[in-house]
Amino acid sequence: MLTVPGTTQNLRRTFIRTLTSVAIGSFLVGHAGLAFSQTPDERVWQQFLQWLPSAPPSESVTPIYAAYRKHLVAAGISEAEADKQLAVILKLSRSRPEARRIMFNNIYSNEPGFNTKPNALLVTAVTGRKPGRALDVGMGQGRNAIFLAVEGWDVTGFDISDVGLEVAKKNAARVGVKINTVLQSREEFDFGTAQWDLIVITYETIPLETMSYVGRLRDSLRTGGLIVVETTASDAGQPLTRSVDVDPARLLRAFDGFRIVHFQDTVAMPDWGKEKTRLARLVAEKKP
Repeated sequence: MLTVPGTTQNLRRTFIRTLTSVAIGSFLVGHAGLAFSQTPDERVWQQFLQWLPSAPPSESVTPIYAAYRKHLVAAGISEAEADKQLAVILKLSRSRPEARRIMFNNIYSNEPGFNTKPNALLVTAVTGRKPGRALDVGMGQGRNAIFLAVEGWDVTGFDISDVGLEVAKKNAARVGVKINTVLQSREEFDFGTAQWDLIVITYETIPLETMSYVGRLRDSLRTGGLIVVETTASDAGQPLTRSVDVDPARLLRAFDGFRIVHFQDTVAMPDWGKEKTRLARLVAEKKP
């Protein structure tokens, strides 16, 4: 404990005021420096994060972004500037999990606005295949994981949404199967080495065009293991409209070291959404 020399109350009060002034001054200087050092993109991101908990209930991500755009325009920002800020937010959301957690807790707290049946590509890919250990990336409410568990797979899924994982566990219990759930982002999750016979990635913000990241996925698979991918698509260089978009040509190049079992660049009805859109579909097998 710090002892103040002297016995008078005046000296004691003076000493405490001095310490307090120094502490507050240091705090303000530090935070002023932090604010000053923020880039324009970071300020846009932080403002979005501050608004996000007040977003209206939503059944998917798109209406949340639309509500924020409306909020910006109502605050006096031009439509062009609002669109520019949304482009920044979409770009950063691909690598920053903090907004995704809030958004998907919102979505999974409401009636599903997405396909709650297992992904059709996944169903086809595993038909007739011997069950093993499966990983569901971005498990959500567990539609794919529960299907696999019913088929005899030992399933682990991870997601950033604690709300989604709670629903997944309840849905699994309802049909009498067990799934393993992990509350982590893709940045945090350890895929391990030679762990999985199947990895499922559907409509998830994952850098699937990056060969180094795909290399991590390949290392985590056992020989002969499959990766099943379905997500929305757009050409590289176009304005990003969905954080889960991939460029199909880049996706295919990133999986060059695999045996490509199935690949589609097509227009079809997505699992997330109510209108046909461009999709990339891939089933790839790890070579011996």
